[in-house]
Amino acid sequence: MVTRLILLSLIVCIHSLGIAKQIHFVDECIDVVIACHEKDKETLDYCIEGIRENCNSIRRVIVISSKRLTDKAEWLSENAFPFNKKEIALAMTKGNREKAEKFLRSKGRGPGWYLQQLLKLYAPFVIPEISSNVLVIDADTIFMNPIEFLNESHGGLFCVSHEQAKECYLEHAKRLVPDYKRVHSQYYSVCHHMLFQKPILERLFRAVEKAHGILFWKAFCRCVDFDGEKGASEYEIYYNYALRHTDLVQIRELKWINSAHLDEKDLFKQAGYHFVAFHTYMRGKWPKTFGPIDSY
Repeated sequence: MVTRLILLSLIVCIHSLGIAKQIHFVDECIDVVIACHEKDKETLDYCIEGIRENCNSIRRVIVISSKRLTDKAEWLSENAFPFNKKEIALAMTKGNREKAEKFLRSKGRGPGWYLQQLLKLYAPFVIPEISSNVLVIDADTIFMNPIEFLNESHGGLFCVSHEQAKECYLEHAKRLVPDYKRVHSQYYSVCHHMLFQKPILERLFRAVEKAHGILFWKAFCRCVDFDGEKGASEYEIYYNYALRHTDLVQIRELKWINSAHLDEKDLFKQAGYHFVAFHTYMRGKWPKTFGPIDSY
């Protein structure tokens, strides 16, 4: 009798875990969010046009920035969010104003780099009447051929990278997310876009806030190793959390590349690339993909 009760308890437990792992997704169109800095204004309109032309399930496109940078999409000011660069710097330095002020003046990956990550993570909660399916795209990323972002179960489809993510990204995720674990050891998630789904984000935010006892964005900032190798990745965090908490999302490989040469975008399209990330920091440093290498 005792053995049967134990077995029944195990079956109930396993069944409960199976239910808990399933997240209900809504069958609705995708809204696109692009967090943009002025340095990427050159590629912004191409980014907007590319996703509209190559995904037939797109509804709204919203650009988040400090000021309006385009007339081809809706605009939302960064001021609509519950944090800013100064507050992020203070959270990262755990309230040390001297360090925070110095960090605010720093070049490269300063507070703005973390701000754009948090803008993307919070967009589904801040933007009025936004879809529960939110495609976030880096403003220097251009889609060039037809693509889908949702599977038949309305779960997200994730692009993967074979380029190893920085160790500081993974260490940050371990500090932030309870029981964080990478799902596919051979793949990484930093591919310059990701389909965020609100039910998964809600669960992620609750888990982090319960573990740290503070708001998600503050925990995100405080978990950065400010005095060591700084770094964080919203994509790595969401991707692994989603894959661990529902079997309705999937990974898939797309044909993509990083490039310094926006003038080659038509050649990338003809070559069948799904998307290309035209990074400003590469310009003048990388050879062309299709042009004569020895001339650079």
